[in-house]
Amino acid sequence: MLEHGEYKLELQGQVLHTWPEGSFNRPGLLRYQRGVLAAAGPVENWILFEHPKNVAAVTNEAMDALGETYKLISQHGCIGIACEVGPLFKDRINQGFRPLLDIPLLASDNERELEEFIAKLL
Repeated sequence: MLEHGEYKLELQGQVLHTWPEGSFNRPGLLRYQRGVLAAAGPVENWILFEHPKNVAAVTNEAMDALGETYKLISQHGCIGIACEVGPLFKDRINQGFRPLLDIPLLASDNERELEEFIAKLL
């Protein structure tokens, strides 16, 4: 199956920013997962800050892979996840993934709320 979904990464100190774009299927999400782990590899105690806003989406099977990604990165030095999403995905991410994780997660469409969340983790 072809990979769908594109992304950019930028590590700023302890915060790994990602900008996903397009519709991600499971293979595309697994490629994203490998990219995140590679980019954060040299940093201990890092935070994932995703910025999909309203320009990225995931298929149902990719949503499961997103949960797997969050669990995996929590075992590789990630101490928190901030996700800047629109209203459609915010509740689904918060309610679906928070119970599965040992690290804090906040999905929100409020950039200031997300920045404050990250500041508390640093």
